[in-house]
Amino acid sequence: MEHMPKLMPLEKWRTERFTHPPGKSTVRKWANRGDIPGAKKIGGSWFVDIIEEQLTTGDELVDSVLRAGR
Repeated sequence: MEHMPKLMPLEKWRTERFTHPPGKSTVRKWANRGDIPGAKKIGGSWFVDIIEEQLTTGDELVDSVLRAGR
């Protein structure tokens, strides 16, 4: 079952995920490279699907099990 994306603007994600947030250009680079799970560009703005981010651990096997349980 697919989840409904819960999108958070990249700027808000940046300030909520880090005690000392990295610069705006740094997180945009991360998003462009695919380093932020669930990052999507809509129009000219970046958003992070926070559910997708939470279901991504970096371990392919664990991630596939988490996604199968949706």
